[in-house]
Amino acid sequence: MYTLQQIAEITGVKYSGTHNSTVLHFLNDSRNLQSPEDTLFIALKTARNNGHRYVAELVKKGVRSFLVKKNEVETHLYPEASFLISEDPLKTIQDLAAFHRKQFSLPVIGITGSNGKTVVKEWLYQCLKDQYSICRSPKSYNSQIGVALSVLNLNEEHTLAIFEAGISLPGEMEKLRCMILPDLGVLTTIGSAHDEGFSGKETKIEEKFKLFSASKNIVVNGLPRVEVPVQHWEKCVFVGETKKFIFKIPFTDEASLANAQTCAAVLLQLGLSEKIIAEKLMQLQPLALRLEIKNGINNSLIINDFYNSDLDSLQIALNFLQQQNRRVNKIIIVSDIEQSGMPPVKLYRHLSELFVLNKIDLAIGIGKEISQHASFFPGGSHFFDDTQSFLDNLKTLSSKLHNATILLKGARSFGFENIARLLQQKSHDTVFEINLNRLTDNINYFRSLLDSKVQVMCMVKAMGYGSGGVEIARTLEHMGVHYLAVAYADEGVELRESQITLPIMVMNPEEDSLDDIITYHLEPEIYNFRVLNSFIAKLDNQGITESFPIHLKIDTGMHRLGFEEKDLQQLCAQLDQLPQIKVKSVFSHLVGTDNNSLDDFTNEQIKMFEEAVSMIEGRLGYPVIKHLCNSAGITRFKNAHFNMVRLGIGMYGMGVNAAEQKLLYNVGTLKTKISQIKEVSAGETVGYNRNALLTKGSRIATVPIGYADGFSRMLGNGNHGMYVRGHFCKTVGNVCMDMCMLDVSAINCAEGDEVIVFENAEQIKLMANALNSISYEVLTNLSARVKRVYVQE
Repeated sequence: MYTLQQIAEITGVKYSGTHNSTVLHFLNDSRNLQSPEDTLFIALKTARNNGHRYVAELVKKGVRSFLVKKNEVETHLYPEASFLISEDPLKTIQDLAAFHRKQFSLPVIGITGSNGKTVVKEWLYQCLKDQYSICRSPKSYNSQIGVALSVLNLNEEHTLAIFEAGISLPGEMEKLRCMILPDLGVLTTIGSAHDEGFSGKETKIEEKFKLFSASKNIVVNGLPRVEVPVQHWEKCVFVGETKKFIFKIPFTDEASLANAQTCAAVLLQLGLSEKIIAEKLMQLQPLALRLEIKNGINNSLIINDFYNSDLDSLQIALNFLQQQNRRVNKIIIVSDIEQSGMPPVKLYRHLSELFVLNKIDLAIGIGKEISQHASFFPGGSHFFDDTQSFLDNLKTLSSKLHNATILLKGARSFGFENIARLLQQKSHDTVFEINLNRLTDNINYFRSLLDSKVQVMCMVKAMGYGSGGVEIARTLEHMGVHYLAVAYADEGVELRESQITLPIMVMNPEEDSLDDIITYHLEPEIYNFRVLNSFIAKLDNQGITESFPIHLKIDTGMHRLGFEEKDLQQLCAQLDQLPQIKVKSVFSHLVGTDNNSLDDFTNEQIKMFEEAVSMIEGRLGYPVIKHLCNSAGITRFKNAHFNMVRLGIGMYGMGVNAAEQKLLYNVGTLKTKISQIKEVSAGETVGYNRNALLTKGSRIATVPIGYADGFSRMLGNGNHGMYVRGHFCKTVGNVCMDMCMLDVSAINCAEGDEVIVFENAEQIKLMANALNSISYEVLTNLSARVKRVYVQE
């Protein structure tokens, strides 16, 4: 993209070094390093962090290019690296981004507003990605550094750019405008976030509109014409004043409706027809929230959202709280609201109204300001001047926190993490962290491979491949998938008792479970005449005459379960005589979709399946759902998608090949902590049976994960290991039931340090190879006692 000397010339900073490297990647978070040789690390000094602290570590990892603040780094200590030395590294990278933007003449959409920026940006991307090669802000990169990094992603292949811009203080927007230079402006809404940084709403609106000073047109939603500066009226397209047309979206909440209206107005400006726009909007996919969900004490569920406390994000959190139906009561613990811009009386009266509207059973307010307005809240609410006062009185409140979903919503300054620490269910240090955003992204990737009419069945058997069936199912239901599948009826019962309402197919309907299948409205897989006859007898025994949904399994070559070709005539004849059932789907299993050498056999299976379905549908007299492809099949056999596919390991981040793996995100991270470090002398042994005889003095770290957690004994004695501070450390001695030992002799680490068992697909595959197994086994072997933590952004 640019050499270091070119960047120095463009931005007017000093270049120091002997390696005039070409920079292809820009990085300001050292944790996200991927390609050290062509990355420029931007060291930013903020109130919370100082990027210059990570220079030495990054040099060791192979980074050779740095943008640093003058006098912050002793550059002579790193002769292998080159430096751009600036009075203000943030301004330097912004100047580079502004220069870079001017090298392109493509249309650019600039989005700002208090809420909905990221959703509108992502939905526009979903609607336009088939027509344009789009450069867009990653996630919610709308800050002073985020916009710069976003714009620097522009390249010659892009034909459209969509960037979002967020501000909190006057004077910030002009810097963003110079980098974005939008042709088409979009204002989503004007809310209360960051109101404290402006003298009034009018000032805030004027600052927002600075983004559009050179734009040809501006789409405005959520703001009446009279509040828009008059000089912009001629360029504004006000949603609600434009030509009206009817469209449907797959959401019911008001925020989604407003965001969809904004998208529709933008698409009209880009010249799309009303028909195409309606089709695109109906296919919109949901985006995830940044929330952390954990099991709590006293059978509670804890939703952690204590990173900000503005009214708009509070409403989002309350909406999410309403989705949780597994507990009797809904409780909110909330701090003083910051960044509202409203008089306290008006603010807390409104807050009380929100709680009533969202049917909060118990409100607990923490902070002097909210406590001063306690009279606005329903009787029975509790208030404390600070977090410590609440913690001191927690025992007296504990009986009210039983069997409840508890939302923790507070500003960082209130230290709500201390509340979370006490309310969360105690467990050992080994946790399996599941990122629901990544799950969402993966599912959307596979959806992009499908025709819009093809349905998706998601596999949540075996605790959702180890990730936790209920929470995974809840996310899938929120995403709008069509079916779930479990192995056994008790898994389906758990989902139903957790208020999951999606249709659920049971793939192994044991005879003892047929009552539960009927009672909980599950749908059995029928794979032979014995199961069919047993289920019919159970329906007759219960006096059920209405058609009960079933799924027919055809054996096309797996030779595991299913009706064979020779059974089909008898099966069709018997189905004619069974009004108690309705065939919802016919399906089969492909043997080797991930194995190129088996493609001929796979195609034979597809042909056999088509013939079987044709016979069955012809005899039934009505169409059925047909599904054959698993995750690998979705990617490699698009001719076999039929009208439903079954998505399993792929949605958890495992691709069928290297190319696809780059497009997927690993959903689960298994991690633990070092319990103890010992200096063990040469000649000593480690672990049971003295299997590990040390040939030299070693530092041995004990970590609290063992074969009872799913870390197999086969991985002991150096056969595998874990990652400490980014270094692979092999196991020492036998793996114990509850712990194992690692050789950390070469690592500067301490007790309490984090240890990663796996955090990406490659590490999972390496672990599977060590077990002479597959990734499925690694994930499903994780025991129930390993604490699952769910994260949503």
